[in-house]
Amino acid sequence: MDSLSDKTLVMIVGPTAIGKSSLMNEVVKLDADFARVSGFTTREPRSNDEPGLYRYLTSAAARQLIEHGEVVQFAIHPTTGDMYGTQPQDYPRRFNLLDTLSTVVGGMQALPFQNVVTISLTTDPSAWKSWLLARYPDVSEQRTKRLQEAIQSIEWSLAQTSQHYWLVNTPNDLRSTASQLIAIVRGRTGPTNPPAEAAKLLSTAQSLL
Repeated sequence: MDSLSDKTLVMIVGPTAIGKSSLMNEVVKLDADFARVSGFTTREPRSNDEPGLYRYLTSAAARQLIEHGEVVQFAIHPTTGDMYGTQPQDYPRRFNLLDTLSTVVGGMQALPFQNVVTISLTTDPSAWKSWLLARYPDVSEQRTKRLQEAIQSIEWSLAQTSQHYWLVNTPNDLRSTASQLIAIVRGRTGPTNPPAEAAKLLSTAQSLL
């Protein structure tokens, strides 16, 4: 764990299909001090998984890593039961970006990083609805689970009152959003209040459930 003491963890919280991966990839392109956190999972690989983002383990192998003290953190997904976790080598840069479930933020904040920054990502509700329905066009158990997670994520974000940051993912200007994220992490921008898009996004998610 000593390898984490001079590093910053940047947690990005937001619904599925809101553009977290695209934003993090843009940040990495703009600033060499940033990297995305990789990790392991016990779920099956998906056709749209980003190359190199996950190591796919059996549940037994993951449990063995935990028992041997080789895991920084792990979490059980609340709707699928799959395990996700990380090891020290998964945090390679000064600033490390992680797509994070709201349910595990507290545990991540307790880890021995030099600094932890939590940013909630929101966007124009109509844009998000289009992105979500493009990914999950049919009413299904999978889409219902993602919507439940979205509602939980937005409600949690709206409830934060201290040292919390917000970004609006502008569909046509990802570079600007990435630059704003870099400014937040480097301390050039202070905590922000929820933008109007956040409450509207919650209403949109609830209407789709």
